[in-house]
Amino acid sequence: MKVHALLALAASSLATTAAPLTTAEISKTINDVRVLQPSKPATTAVVGSKIGGSSSVQTGRQSRAELTFADRTVTRIGANSLFSFRSGSRDMEIKDGSFLLQVPKNAGGATIRTSTVTAAITGTTTMMEHSAGKYVKFITLEGKATLSLKNGKSTKVIPPGSMVVFHPDVNQIPDPVVVNMRKLIRTSNLVNMGPLLEAEPLIKETVVEQDAKRQNGDLNPSGTIVEGPGSSTGKDSSDPGTIRNNLPTQPPPPP
Repeated sequence: MKVHALLALAASSLATTAAPLTTAEISKTINDVRVLQPSKPATTAVVGSKIGGSSSVQTGRQSRAELTFADRTVTRIGANSLFSFRSGSRDMEIKDGSFLLQVPKNAGGATIRTSTVTAAITGTTTMMEHSAGKYVKFITLEGKATLSLKNGKSTKVIPPGSMVVFHPDVNQIPDPVVVNMRKLIRTSNLVNMGPLLEAEPLIKETVVEQDAKRQNGDLNPSGTIVEGPGSSTGKDSSDPGTIRNNLPTQPPPPP
């Protein structure tokens, strides 16, 4: 009887952690953060208030926001961004801009969607920037994520400490390059909004492993770093370059 009771409890626990996302609490705001609802005027986001899946969160210049879900999933939204999630599912959408997503282990995962790319996240911390019609940037800080084009022509696993940058219209996701994690966590506004709780030691593990590989000569620069959609410079691929919209890659050339 005790064994059956434990199995039932375990099954119940799994069902709970994999529950769909229905509401999020606004846990932090910096500068201009607004909540958009259908057929209603935009309102200023208030820390502690809850939003449902019919709402979107929009940030202005030099602004950021943080949303916390019931299962401790955390979403941090960068400047000039528009973010929403689908209530009753585990789907999130970045229509434009940048964000950081931290999904706790055994929380049921999440799916990030843009107009052209889908990312499957399971117990992972990632960063993404989407500029419609221009480029997609994706970084895995810890764990691993699977990135797929919506046209079904390409899928790529992005390991910890790696980044891909590409034009939304590509037919093949490029191979990931190493990003300098120590520099990333020191300079990223989204990472430094506050503690990431259970993800922090895992991110530090990625940094330590990367440092060890570099010291042992196992992390060799390729001589290039992606600089926006499809261009490159003669820089070490492990160097994330400058910060644009809170993501540690060099900005794309002006249109």
